[in-house]
Amino acid sequence: MNHIHKGWLLFSMSLVMLSCTTPEMLVDKSLQEESMVYEVSGRNGWLVNQTLSFGEYFTGKVNRSWTKGYDYPFIVRFTGAKEKLSYSIQDGQANAAEVFCLAKLREQDLRLFHEYFDVNLNTKDAFSGSVIVNKTEAYDFFLANLNQNNWFKDAGGYIQGVNERVEIRAVERLSNNQKSTGTQALGFEFVLKGKVIGAVETLNRGRIWMRQDLEASQKLVLAGVASALLLRSDLSEHNDQNS
Repeated sequence: MNHIHKGWLLFSMSLVMLSCTTPEMLVDKSLQEESMVYEVSGRNGWLVNQTLSFGEYFTGKVNRSWTKGYDYPFIVRFTGAKEKLSYSIQDGQANAAEVFCLAKLREQDLRLFHEYFDVNLNTKDAFSGSVIVNKTEAYDFFLANLNQNNWFKDAGGYIQGVNERVEIRAVERLSNNQKSTGTQALGFEFVLKGKVIGAVETLNRGRIWMRQDLEASQKLVLAGVASALLLRSDLSEHNDQNS
């Protein structure tokens, strides 16, 4: 084989290798330096009795039927929205939270949201819910435009607690800093007072980052919302289409 043919062969092989490289989202540099990255287990595969785990965090069985009997103000308002997702999540320090998620919200649901969030009634693809930490602290979250083309509409939202609000920003750039050509975000950053404190990559099996200097309850809330964002892609296949 002559040098020209060898050169073309090597070039072709390099293109194949590049095309087979698993895409990764761009992660804030300071977050990478001050956090651990957790590989997610349980996202893909059989959904019956599904659980997620990453690092010291693990969920109970993911329920795809509305769990009644809870009296948290945010949740009880939307029991009419029918089943979405609910599950428990725990860390390695015996802290636990209950997570409730809602999607495919109707206009009447969005009207109720005004009590909790600044919501546009024309919002598309709303995804919301609550994380109840140790049965006492409630954190509500809301995101919009998650299934819209990210070149034209920004996906994102926030987590609202009693004393703080964490912004949720869509990540649309790959690890090489090139903008993704896909129609949905590659993942999301959690931003508190201008600092990225965590992130979740919703590609493939999923990965999660959280700053190590956060309080245990803060980490548990981020873990709960990150899990919800990883699980939400299943909602369209399992939810009541009329909800």
